Amino acid sequence: MAPTFENLPQSVEMLMQKLDKLTALVENSLKAEPTPEPDEQRFYGDRDLADYLHCNIQTIYRLKKDGKLPYKKYGRKYFYLRSEIDKAFSGKAGAKK
Repeated sequence: MAPTFENLPQSVEMLMQKLDKLTALVENSLKAEPTPEPDEQRFYGDRDLADYLHCNIQTIYRLKKDGKLPYKKYGRKYFYLRSEIDKAFSGKAGAKK
């Protein structure tokens, strides 16, 4: 609908409704869980994760096998997201924060 003087009130009302919807979307996104810091979005390989957790690489293999490590598999390689590892080990002794 092209705005003309005759339909100006309807156009303003439509714009106000769209503005209300946009405001609600912005408020909802601000209430959402914050995006992790870039360092928390870092992926580790097996050896890097062992260094990060200050443990042996065999411990990483065992924890992965036991299902205690959240991981992503791409081809033959396993990758671990730092924020997921921190969440999995939060409150446990030996976990680095």
